[in-house]
Amino acid sequence: MPLAVKVFGERELIWVEGEGVVTDHDLVTYVHEYLVEKNLRSWDEVFDLSSADLLDVTYAGLSEVAAAAVPTDPEESPTKIAILISEAVGIGVSRMYQTLREGKGGRRAMRIFWEREDLLAWMELPPGWIPGAD
Repeated sequence: MPLAVKVFGERELIWVEGEGVVTDHDLVTYVHEYLVEKNLRSWDEVFDLSSADLLDVTYAGLSEVAAAAVPTDPEESPTKIAILISEAVGIGVSRMYQTLREGKGGRRAMRIFWEREDLLAWMELPPGWIPGAD
């Protein structure tokens, strides 16, 4: 799968890196595996899509992802989703997902970033933090 997922239990954080072509199916599979089956729904999520090819992600697919993800949003604790992008198509796909998620009742705080350091600050991670280096 073009999504490399790292789970950091001590931080209650899921770090997802897009590698190569990312599809609707990859995103739906991630939601089912990590938020539903592994029940990590109360953890924060980071999607580093700065190196991913998002041209195969569709509106219908994002709608399916949002419909699968929103019911996993915890009511009892605020959680965050941060998305790191590097190109114009990434902002379009990310904003579309944000709109779909909010429209379906999503409760997670979600932000899109162009700069890694801004993402780390919002996620309350140390400056320069690298997943798995600590």
